[in-house]
Amino acid sequence: MSFYTDFAAHYERIFPFRTAVRDFLCPRLPARGRVIDLGCGSGHHCGALAALDMEMIGLDLDEAMIKAARDRYSRAVFAVSDLTEVSVLVDQADGAYCIGNVLPHLCPGDLEAFLQDLATILPTGAPWIVQTVNFDRLLPLKNDHSFPAIDAGDGLAFDRLYRPGVDGSVRFQTALRREKDTVFEGEVTLWPLTSTEMVSVHQVAGFELVEQFGGFSGEEFTGQDSGGLVHVYRRT
Repeated sequence: MSFYTDFAAHYERIFPFRTAVRDFLCPRLPARGRVIDLGCGSGHHCGALAALDMEMIGLDLDEAMIKAARDRYSRAVFAVSDLTEVSVLVDQADGAYCIGNVLPHLCPGDLEAFLQDLATILPTGAPWIVQTVNFDRLLPLKNDHSFPAIDAGDGLAFDRLYRPGVDGSVRFQTALRREKDTVFEGEVTLWPLTSTEMVSVHQVAGFELVEQFGGFSGEEFTGQDSGGLVHVYRRT
């Protein structure tokens, strides 16, 4: 059983739906046309946009996440899929986004292949929105970096820790705890990029950066201070 399968039952409590995310995405995505949520998790943002009559498709690698999404949000279409196989399930889309720090799960070669694949199904001018942790202030990661625990209610706390990996990777360790008891814990490998590296790899695949923010409230991005990085690209 994967870490994200264990995580599925608790995901909405730890990372609840945020109206700021919906309000950021909605005006930047086509109101009419097909939009893909890549790494949709339990589907809440995808479901919220579908409730506005947008044609939404949510893709996630974890079957438990997709089951949770299907159970909750009937107006969107959800499917189990690796990001690198997006064109296998979707032959054409009018916009796409990948939020929640999902993109760093792809190693460099897979990321390049994914972006090139995505470019084949998006028309010229189509929006592509990416949100990750702001890695400018963390890289190169030489020591452990812990994030403030997330209070998930009911006595639950979600802990997150980055540890230096090999070849530029980061080991992402998490644990959900209730006092001294561990509900679940897991570890995945991330391949983080700085904001400049993110732009560069997108340019090679045919995407132009049109907006950059430090979060979904539209705040200015500063490499040394922002907690997050939000990029809005256009297919060239």
